[in-house]
Formats: sequence, structure tokens, C-alpha cells
Amino acid sequence: MINPILKSRDHLLVYGLFWLLLIIIHTMLLHWGQQIVWSLALIEATIYGIGFASVGLSIWFIVRFTGLTDGSLWNALMSHLAAGALLIFLWLATSYFITGYLLGYDSSIRQASIVDLWWRIALGTIYYLLVSLVYYLLIFYENYKEKQIREIEMQSTLKETELSMLKAQINPHFIFNSLNSISSLTLTRPEDAHEMIVKLSSFLRYTIGHSETELVSLRQEIETIQLYLEIEKLRFGKKLEVNFEGAESIPESAKLPNLILQPLIENAIKYGVYESTAASTISVQISYSDKHLQIEITNSIEDDAVAHKGKGIGLKNVRGRLQLIYESADLLKTHKEKSQYKVQLTIPQQDQ
Repeated sequence: MINPILKSRDHLLVYGLFWLLLIIIHTMLLHWGQQIVWSLALIEATIYGIGFASVGLSIWFIVRFTGLTDGSLWNALMSHLAAGALLIFLWLATSYFITGYLLGYDSSIRQASIVDLWWRIALGTIYYLLVSLVYYLLIFYENYKEKQIREIEMQSTLKETELSMLKAQINPHFIFNSLNSISSLTLTRPEDAHEMIVKLSSFLRYTIGHSETELVSLRQEIETIQLYLEIEKLRFGKKLEVNFEGAESIPESAKLPNLILQPLIENAIKYGVYESTAASTISVQISYSDKHLQIEITNSIEDDAVAHKGKGIGLKNVRGRLQLIYESADLLKTHKEKSQYKVQLTIPQQDQ
């Protein structure tokens, strides 16, 4: 694994500024604590600072390959003690020599006073701890980002799985009804049965070839619904009439989940045509306002009609898909009046 400081230009810049701040602090301590003139204090602090900044890059390997992030505190502690002692000694010996050479001091670490030596060891220890802390914070930050990415991918996979399950519930339901109709037509109207099989094949080919989360234009969705309605009209004939109003005024950029209307139209047919003894009209009103696509589906119902039993799979699945895609629970509303049943669908639009 590459050192994260060297991997990123921004990290390298922050690392440089971090050491610049430490050099300034070190310079002030030398000037005020040991009464060294500013110029000499700055040179000495720069030598020690740049020296440990270079040594600090190797601390990454100690942090990376010790067991602290894996829970082995004792192994990490012993590794840092051994590595820290070695690096601080090399840093001090090298810095003493360079400082002595440039400023005319005694260049041997063995000639340094105990007080001077110990405060520099303490300074090196502080440097070592600070650099190690920076590396651990970078590791934990990278792990946190990776965890977030994994969670997002897991949630996305789960959402796609749930959407697939919802769609898998709708398709067999529709196919079952269509096959029953084809079975009946083969006995009474074989030509219509053949035509229905062809249209059903085209419709199913479309549903298989499109993702559950794919957004399509309103025109594409209506074209697909018209194909579905041609199948249903073979069953009901003139008894079924569906009118689309307002579609021509909708912007081309307006999108909605593919096949989101099919369960709603099917629901209107089930409760409007099945129970009706006369011709039944389903009205689909489409409008666009305030970055929302509004679709209202209305079908007539007879007061004395026997309720058609069902489990409400269509509406439940539409609500489930809308919740997963748009994370909103109030995009589908239903309203029943004396002789009408209305379904109101709201599709939020992204900024264009």
C-alpha cells in the first residue's frame, strides 16, 4: 500500500504545512528558551524539522504493518517502541552532525549535554507520536470511506433485488390472465388468439429487456401501454376504451419508471371493465407542473357491481417501486367516489 501522504498532492501539501508550523514553534522555543538569535534558531529548527519530516515518511510502514488496526495492541506498542527508539536515534545523530557542521557546534551526539539530549529526545518522541497519529487517522478515514462505499453498494444491490422481486410478482400475474384469455380465444376466435400471442410476445420482450429502475420518456411508456391495451382489447373488444389526454404538452425530458403505468391500467380494467355490463372508458389525464409529472387514471364503477376479488398486488407493487426509487411514500394516492375510482400518480423530475 502506497504511503497516503505521497499518494495525494493535497496530503503532501498538508504534511508540508504541518511541519512548517512545527518548525516555527521549534524556532520560538529555541529563541525564548535558550536565548538563541532568531536566524540561528530558524536554521537549527529547520534542520531538525526537515530531518524528522523525512524520517516520518518511513513511520507509515510501521503503522501499516503493526497490529493496532487489527486489534493487537501489544504487538503495535512493542513495534512502535523499537522503531521509535531507532528512528529518533538516527534523527538526532544526523541532525546533530548537520547542525554542528553548518553552525560550528560540536557535531558529535556523544558530546551533547544530558539536558540538551533529553529535551531533544522528548521533542523527537512528540514528533513520532504526532506523525503516527496522523497515519492512524488517515487509515481510519480510508476504512470509513470504504465502509460507506460498501454500504451504498449493498443498499443499491438490495434495492435492485427488491425491485426485481416486485416486478417478478407482477409479470406472472399478467401472464396468467393473458394465457387464460388465449385459451378461451383458441376455441371461439383462433385468429384473435394467434394475434394475442404475437402481441404478448412483443410486450414480454420489452419487459425483460428493461431494468426495473430504468427511467423512460412518457412517449415510450405510452407506446408500451398501448401494446398492452391491444392485448386487452382482444379480450374485451369495444367494451374497453382508454383515452390519454395531455401527453402532447409534456416535455420530452420528463421521465418515469418503465412499466409503472401497466399495473395501474390493469387495476382500472379489473375494477372498471370486469364488473361493467356496458362499454367502459378509462381516462388517463397527464399534466406537468413544478418539476412533477402528474398522472390521474379514472375508471367508472357500477354501484351494484359485484366486487372483483383480488389481493391488490398491482397497487402495492407500484407503491413499493416508487418508495425504493424516489424514497417517498405518498406518490400514489387512490380515491373512490360513487361511480368513479381515481388513482393519482406523482413522479418527481430531476433538474434539467
